[in-house]
Amino acid sequence: MLSGNALRHQIILPEQQRFYDYWRSKCKRGAFPSRHDILPEDIVGQLTMTSLVDVETGSQRRFKYRLAGTGFWNLYQDEIQGQYVDELPLGDRCAYWDRILGQVVDKRRPFAGVTRPGTPTGSHLAQFWIRLPLSDNGKDIDLILGYDHLVKMSDVPAIQPAKEQKYA
Repeated sequence: MLSGNALRHQIILPEQQRFYDYWRSKCKRGAFPSRHDILPEDIVGQLTMTSLVDVETGSQRRFKYRLAGTGFWNLYQDEIQGQYVDELPLGDRCAYWDRILGQVVDKRRPFAGVTRPGTPTGSHLAQFWIRLPLSDNGKDIDLILGYDHLVKMSDVPAIQPAKEQKYA
């Protein structure tokens, strides 16, 4: 569940590393933190792109934004708080986010990555994201804490292939 720290070494942006470190600091005795453990005053610099997503179970599992920072307005040109992920204007990205959020719940661990937003106003952006499990009882994932960092594609350095080494 919470063993190891391999994910932190895969996170590229320092802002995301700090967010992840904060979440890890709230994990006690192998239990996931609850939403009450996450204090807004501790993450002031990331609040505009922080989200809380409810995990709703029933006949079909769905994910609903309980809270979304003001920075998401620029991405969606609308308030997403109270909306389900599959209701957002994401096109085929809805399935992507459903899969990612489902993995956080099913595998009971955090995930991080980068994608294109898929919104009409976000096609020129790279979306660096992290999704972290929260639990009211310490073990069942009922909420997902998210942090996104948007970067213009033109500002993302291209990944260069390693140069061939010649050995004598």
